[in-house]
Amino acid sequence: MLLFLLLCRSGVAWAAPEQSERALLRQLSTPLPDTGRVRVLNQLCEALHDRAPTRALRHGEQAVNLARRVRDQRGLLLALLNLASCYANLSDGPHALELQRQALLLARRLSHPDGLVRSYTGMGGVHHERNDTAAALLHYRRALELAYQPGVQVRTQLVLFGNLGNLYFSLQRQPEGLVFTRRALALARRTGDVAGESQYLAELGSFYQQLNQLETAEGLLRQAVALVEPLENFRFEAGHRELLAAVLLQRQELPEAEALTQQALGLARRINYQERVLDAYELLAEINARRGQYEEAFAWQRRFQALNDSINSRSRLQTLAALQTRYETAEKESQIRLLTERGQVAQQRNRALLGTVAALLLGLGVAGLLYAQLRRNRADLAANNRALQEATHELRQLAASKDRLYAIVAHDLRGPVTSFAGVTELIDFYLQRGDEQGLRRLPALVRQSAHQLNHLLDNLLSWAVSQTGELAFQPERLPVGALFDEVTALYASAAEAKQLTLHAATTAPDLAVWADPHMTRTILRNLVGNALKATPAGGTIQLSAALTATSTGVQLHVTDTGPGMLPEQVAALLSTDGPTSLSYAPRSGTGLGLPLCRAFARRQGGSLSISSTPGHGTTVSVTLPASQGNDGPLVIVR
Repeated sequence: MLLFLLLCRSGVAWAAPEQSERALLRQLSTPLPDTGRVRVLNQLCEALHDRAPTRALRHGEQAVNLARRVRDQRGLLLALLNLASCYANLSDGPHALELQRQALLLARRLSHPDGLVRSYTGMGGVHHERNDTAAALLHYRRALELAYQPGVQVRTQLVLFGNLGNLYFSLQRQPEGLVFTRRALALARRTGDVAGESQYLAELGSFYQQLNQLETAEGLLRQAVALVEPLENFRFEAGHRELLAAVLLQRQELPEAEALTQQALGLARRINYQERVLDAYELLAEINARRGQYEEAFAWQRRFQALNDSINSRSRLQTLAALQTRYETAEKESQIRLLTERGQVAQQRNRALLGTVAALLLGLGVAGLLYAQLRRNRADLAANNRALQEATHELRQLAASKDRLYAIVAHDLRGPVTSFAGVTELIDFYLQRGDEQGLRRLPALVRQSAHQLNHLLDNLLSWAVSQTGELAFQPERLPVGALFDEVTALYASAAEAKQLTLHAATTAPDLAVWADPHMTRTILRNLVGNALKATPAGGTIQLSAALTATSTGVQLHVTDTGPGMLPEQVAALLSTDGPTSLSYAPRSGTGLGLPLCRAFARRQGGSLSISSTPGHGTTVSVTLPASQGNDGPLVIVR
């Protein structure tokens, strides 16, 4: 499985030798005809789409817009294909497919066979990345039917054959996978493409390694390394060395495997190729584990986990940047259309003014009537402009709020998903060591991660319903002791896992609140969950309650012995009713939970406050109406 993942990360295609980005940017700064500018923008997008897709997006969008404006159909076809590759690399599969469909329709109109094959191959690649193998195979077969037509470039054929080989092998159809990979290898050799020859030799070596023909796999991979070394193509060389190291690891030739992996790691760091660095860390962890050097293996595994989290975060940020670029492009196109419409309106107004001047010759009466009409038109236009500005301001506020919510969801989902990934690694680790005791502990970890994920989704649903104003408020008498027992039982296992003491102080038997059960339980779950995250191992979390000074309300306290917060941090948390920006959150996980608690407290006629001192823990207090008997809230008559 490790080798197959390495193969997938190496990619199913590679870029042509890149022109200097600086040289292309210098060309853009010089006067160029429109079609020449489209060509240079396409070259920039193609040169950057693999190693810097976020930067490539800007050039690709400019190429598409300019090609459409000047009606450069062939330039537009290439721009759509390059831009689709950028969005595919940024994991925006739906938009990549839409761009490839546009390219496919344009290639059909132009009778462009290379564009047709590239479009089908690109769509197949997106479906393959999304594990829709049936759709991927359908598009690859359509491309294969056209691959031998005149006009189809050799590079396009190489990409198609290589992708087909990978897909068939992932479907466990090894004979067909070997046929297409060997076909790509033969084509690369025939055209003198040394980089392509080394790549497909490496893929064949990986295939044979999966078939457990290790000697054949080792020979092919050594050929691949020998071919790529003189080219100084460090991306390919690092990948080939890691694949060869993995085969040698399986053959128990650990010294050479470690040497190759260290060499690959040096090359990957030299070009800042983080994905290949990640693979090297995983290989070194496995090599040290095989030697029984578990401390070194654990150290490499920790590096792997940290870098993997960083890469995942970077991927999410790149995807968000791509969405932002799309939004800005759409907004600019809308502004261009609006300016065009305004220009047309201005032209019409000028014609009307000319008519008015002509009409002035007919008499002052007609001139006065036209002047009054012109005043009314101007007033209507000003009103329309004001309405448009107000609508634009509201849309910007909505987009900003949505972006904050997206960032919070991505941040809060990271913890449970990372926990699930960690459990899978622990399963493999315990199985290798034969540690049955460790395996028995895993269900509790899985339940804890599932509970955290369910808690986050429950918060999101509650927040959405509260924002629509459709959340029903149905208060009843709720004994405080029963509420505390319920929440401590819910989080007992999580507290034990973190070596924390979670307990509720004894309350009077008749102490109760007049509140909505769902809202109140949601408040307590969020406050205890935040306290668990903030409190270090060995700490204490205590739940307590007391009547207010006027005896009309009950204060519910959640106190932890965590690191505490500065006054400005507390003020930042209490300064907004919406989802809190992560850059201001002093404690992990308060992005949505705390505003939700405040909203639910206010909905029930209560309030929320925070008391915290750095180094002395934090107390969050929620005040709710007190209840007496079964007749409703306690009312004091003065």
